[in-house]
Amino acid sequence: MKKNTLIFFCLLAWLAAPAQNKIVLKDGWAMQSSLNSSISGSQASMPGYNTTGWYKVSVPTTIIGGLLANHVYDFDPFYDTNLARIAGPQFDTSWWFRKQFILPATQKGKNVIITMHGINYKANIWFNGKLIADTGYVKGPFRFFEFDVTPYIKTGHPNVLAIEVTRPFNPNRRGGDLAIDYADWIHYPADYNGGIVNDVSVAMYDKVAVIHPFVETKFDLPSLKTAHLTVYADVVNYADEPVDAVVKGKINADVSFSQKVHLDAKQKVEVRFTPGEYSQLNITNPKIWWPWQLGKANLNNISISAVRNGKTSNTIAT
Repeated sequence: MKKNTLIFFCLLAWLAAPAQNKIVLKDGWAMQSSLNSSISGSQASMPGYNTTGWYKVSVPTTIIGGLLANHVYDFDPFYDTNLARIAGPQFDTSWWFRKQFILPATQKGKNVIITMHGINYKANIWFNGKLIADTGYVKGPFRFFEFDVTPYIKTGHPNVLAIEVTRPFNPNRRGGDLAIDYADWIHYPADYNGGIVNDVSVAMYDKVAVIHPFVETKFDLPSLKTAHLTVYADVVNYADEPVDAVVKGKINADVSFSQKVHLDAKQKVEVRFTPGEYSQLNITNPKIWWPWQLGKANLNNISISAVRNGKTSNTIAT
């Protein structure tokens, strides 16, 4: 009998294999301090805006990381007390991060979602001249923010995303921002790690999408001879009308499962595959992920797809 393999814990499927319906906006960004560029978000987020004199950066990056990449400082900030030499009022104000990109005309009619995977600490988000979120909502370095920009997208033509980022102030102190912290003997950089500190992605969906899968594992104890898996995922309908879809999943090559789901307009629901309803999720003789001192760190694969009208809208895998 073939031994099936256990997925011990799967978190955050955006740590996933590249997907055809998703692009990551990594290179080709422009960065500038608002002290040196007194522009509005509507101006910065329009195609054709002149960014001459702005720093060219790749995301993710902190503000200081972007300056170091552009050789603004002629010394090693990691030597001696040189880090203290990077200072000034420019770090106490907001910084602009601007990216222009084109979605292929083949994506016309798709629902387009921009996801911020990590901004430190808060930001105003502008897209094609529209403010889509402000600092009252976008704050916190370890949060995901998803924005449906379908009404504003231009397929086959330039689109512009402009993010005005403000660093954290007095992080993790009374009255301060809940942000990235250090041990008390490590000095803060002047930007307090302010910037875009994780990916910015653009995903295209055919109305419906499956996101954020998670696998929970319970064992028969103390034998560990059987593992009972429960698979969770969120399914989102980005359309203005109800849709029917099928959520399909696969663990490695030999465990498959699926479920029909109906969603109202703009609805998000959690789907759940339990070992009680899906007997194939009861894994006998599982290969378990162990700490290195105790055994092999077995890693396995899961993929989940959203299918509508027989066509796959998206697949995520981790």
